[in-house]
This record gives sequence, structure tokens and C-alpha cells, in this order.
Amino acid sequence: MLAFLILFFFPEESGERFAYKITPSVMAAYVGAGYLGGAYLFAHVLFGKCWHRVALGFPPVTAFTISMLLVTFLHWNRYSIDDLPFQLWLGLYLVTPVLVPALWLYNRGTDPRLPEPGDVEVAHAFRIAVRLFGLAMAAIVVAGFIRPGALIAFWPWPLSDLTARLLSGWGALLAVANIYISFESRWSAWRVGVESIALWHALFLVAAFMNPQDFDGGRLANWYVISVIAVLVLMAIAYWAMETQRHRKLRALD
Repeated sequence: MLAFLILFFFPEESGERFAYKITPSVMAAYVGAGYLGGAYLFAHVLFGKCWHRVALGFPPVTAFTISMLLVTFLHWNRYSIDDLPFQLWLGLYLVTPVLVPALWLYNRGTDPRLPEPGDVEVAHAFRIAVRLFGLAMAAIVVAGFIRPGALIAFWPWPLSDLTARLLSGWGALLAVANIYISFESRWSAWRVGVESIALWHALFLVAAFMNPQDFDGGRLANWYVISVIAVLVLMAIAYWAMETQRHRKLRALD
């Protein structure tokens, strides 16, 4: 939550209050919004009652934490290692690549692997489309990590090698999320993850409209912003359709 507040509302202070300075402001806001989306997921982990509703968030978060640790070591000279924000960052990403999958493995046995009362099934064709999207994204992520210059060349806001790899780490989260969730048919296992990602990208759009000058040529109508809008619209339609089916089924059970 603190990372969101700093990076979204005070990006110019990221160098003092975060592990490193992130520019431009829209990039900092993208990262900050991602942390808030993650906080939304883990709030459900802490206060929820059914493991399977949050379980599918753990492999993507594992991929993300490993990516962040790799970014840290690849760009070690960019950090101020004596600063507390960096020390907290390093401690976090030394621990979480082990802790997150360990929690996932420990809790797997609590999932009955059966639909909840009133649960509905996500269509197989839709799940295949999500999987293919995730695989395509994974290819871009790997390329961006190995050759950040390739990502820098076509991205609509300025990136350095560090922020290109940082962006690839967030992309790894999304890629693994899409691939992994595509093997799950229960809508109850999708819902929290969909809400988390939607929150993240809706906040990114807010940041984009707040910082149009950060995009190449000051063009807000660029391929990435348009893609995010399109994906959010598709997510909203799918979410509405699945929730409508779920409520109908619950009423039928009453």
C-alpha cells in the first residue's frame, strides 16, 4: 500500500522513498498500481475463507518476485545499498521467492477441487484464448528481459534497461497468471484475480490521463493505452456474464 501511495501520487520522490528512482511518472504509477492490485489479492488471502479463491495468484506472484530479484542483481550498481528503502526491497525479494511458493504448496491440500455451491464454469474456448494470450506475453517478457533494447524500441513511454526489465517482471506476472488460470474451470477461482488485475490496469489508465506528456509525442492514443482499454472492456463483459450466471444459479438453489 505504501509503495502505491509513493509511486502513484509522488513519483518524483521515488528515488528517496523507494528502492530506486523510477521515471517517467506514468511508469512509476504503473508499478504503484500493480502493488495495489497485489495488495487487493493478499487482503483476500488474509481475510478470505476459501483457499482456491486466491490460490491461482501465487504462481504469478512467484514469477514476479523471482524477476524482481534478477533485476536487482543485474542492475546492482543502480541502487544505493546503504539506503533503508533498498534494504527493505532486497530483504523482501530474497524472502518471497521462497515464501510464496511454500505457502502455495502448504495450502494446496485444503482445496477440495470441486465447484462452490452456485459456482459456474468458465468456457473452455475462453480459457484456451487466455492461455494463448499468456504464452504470447511470456515470449515478449523473455525477449524483453534478455534484450531490453528491443522493448525500449517500441514501448510508448521512455524506458531504460532497468525499467525495461522491471516492466518485463510485471509482464511475467501477467503471463503466468493467464497461463496458469487457463487450466482452472471454476469461476470462483478466477474472480479475485480478475478483480485484482482490473484494478491495477484501471488505475494505470487514470495515471495515463494524468500524465499524457510521458508518452512519445504526447500521444495518449497510443497502442498500449488502447490495448489496456480494450482488455478492460473484455474483462468487464466477461465478469458481468459470469457473475450474471452465478447469481441466476444461486437464485435457483434457494
